[in-house]
Amino acid sequence: MFVDEAIVTFRAGKWWDGTVSWRREKYIPNGGPYGWDGGSGGNIILRVNENINTLSDFRHKKAIRAEDGERGGTKVMAGRSGTDHIIEVPLGTIVSDPETNECVIDLDTLGQEFVLCRGGRWGFGNAHFSSSTRQAPHFAELGDVWEEKVVRLELKLVADVGIIGFPNAGKSTLIQSVTNVRPKIADYPFTTLVPNLGVMEYKERALVLEDVPGLIPWASTGKWLGIQFLKHIDRTRILVHLIDGSLEESAIIESYTLIRKELQSWSEELAEKPEIVVLSKMDLVDEADWESKKHAVAKKIFPGKKKGEIFAISAGAYIGLDALKDAIIRSIPTKIEPPETPQEYVRVYDLKKNTEDPHDYTLTQIDTNTFLVTGKRIEEIVRMTDMRYPDAVGRVYDIMEKVGITRKVEKTISQEVLNDGSGFYEWTPDREIPVVMIAGKKFPLEGVIFFGKK
Repeated sequence: MFVDEAIVTFRAGKWWDGTVSWRREKYIPNGGPYGWDGGSGGNIILRVNENINTLSDFRHKKAIRAEDGERGGTKVMAGRSGTDHIIEVPLGTIVSDPETNECVIDLDTLGQEFVLCRGGRWGFGNAHFSSSTRQAPHFAELGDVWEEKVVRLELKLVADVGIIGFPNAGKSTLIQSVTNVRPKIADYPFTTLVPNLGVMEYKERALVLEDVPGLIPWASTGKWLGIQFLKHIDRTRILVHLIDGSLEESAIIESYTLIRKELQSWSEELAEKPEIVVLSKMDLVDEADWESKKHAVAKKIFPGKKKGEIFAISAGAYIGLDALKDAIIRSIPTKIEPPETPQEYVRVYDLKKNTEDPHDYTLTQIDTNTFLVTGKRIEEIVRMTDMRYPDAVGRVYDIMEKVGITRKVEKTISQEVLNDGSGFYEWTPDREIPVVMIAGKKFPLEGVIFFGKK
């Protein structure tokens, strides 16, 4: 079944905490810390697969999650990290936010990969914090948060040529005659229910042709299946506008005008694409009338000084197809210039080496004695701190001192006191304790002396 849109919830793998453990063995005095790191969660990665042409795999899958990591072990053994979950999608898939419609990524290149959800970062075990000054750390880190996203997957087929026209104009017959695809064809008025893609190999060129169904009056406003199929020709490089040539001249002009109106209503960009106009079913017209009908229609379609060529074909009888294929090849250049700034599709995270700098933070004074600290790395450290362990909380204070947070708070309060003319400030039990807030957690600066003259 052809499915070109789905809303799916993706969740990366859950982290696991580090372990607090001690080495206790006979004949090994003062064994020391022995707990190691937890495992990180697996990522959700989207990958383009050229052998998939529909989103039908997501028809009944509304929630997909990656593998969780495992808890850190004793004897300095790390927990196993979760395996990345690679989701294969067709070429031309657009990932967007279903609420804001903001595009997250456009997967329009073969082999393209994108990390959609990042797995949770593992927590370090207590052996990781052992040092000459902290020989017996009684704490371990918690794992950090993982990502979960609800996104809309929308497929816009990628083709070189879009074949457009009213139902029963002969689009399916044409694509069958010039490519390797075999669509359903009938001798009564009906429309194809799914887009057909085929490869036209001609004169050492290989071009992808797309039969776009569902174009009728008011298709651009959502009538019948118009919008569902109009979006598939957004990516095409040229349009082949197929019109039933067995109709009367006035009916041919009306058919052309109505389809052009729908393209214009859908988007200006689509309406301005290069177009080749083709009259089909010319085997039903006397050969003597071919040229006269082509010229008569051309005068109406290309008025004034505007010049254009109209092709007359019979796809079923294989008449005029070579001339049409030559025109298609001439309209599409053999070389496509790459974009000036190529997009970085895959971001690689080395969770062992966190490249974020804890010195990169912002200190904001909320009121006289309350300060807010924001920064990617410093907030991550606090989130991963197990507040049950005094040693772990003490580590946060050490980091605040090391990166200069405490010093900046001292200067801010001292300057305010100097402005009041009191000379210096020293915390006493009757004064309000300065508080630093990081990642939703409060760290009071108790017993700290703030001198006015620094």
